[in-house]
Amino acid sequence: MNEHDETYDDLDELPAPPRKSIPEADRQLLELAARSIGAVRAEEVDGEEWLILHFSDGTETHGWNPLLFYADTFELAVTLELDIMHRVVGGKRVEVLPAGGPLTQEFYETEPLSATCRAIVRAAAGLGMKL
Repeated sequence: MNEHDETYDDLDELPAPPRKSIPEADRQLLELAARSIGAVRAEEVDGEEWLILHFSDGTETHGWNPLLFYADTFELAVTLELDIMHRVVGGKRVEVLPAGGPLTQEFYETEPLSATCRAIVRAAAGLGMKL
């Protein structure tokens, strides 16, 4: 046995960040948006900020949250063929228009990316409510 075996230094270990869950209002919005792309069930994992989507063909998508992950947002917008426009006249806002759906607007001051994600998810949720 050498001297390093007896002296494990656990001071170098950083504490893990607190785990967060999805707020209830956002979870409902995400579940409806997931329905718009064909998910039959959305499962939240405790302490995670994403969902597992279950589809009727037995496939699953893990780690899905278009409010946080831009790739998920982009895939949602492309899959649903959403028209996305940014306006500055009358206040900075993003407008999302789904084919055959109502216009969704999200106003912002300094966070155009977050506002765009939320507008896309809200538009998708509106489509999901119709299914």
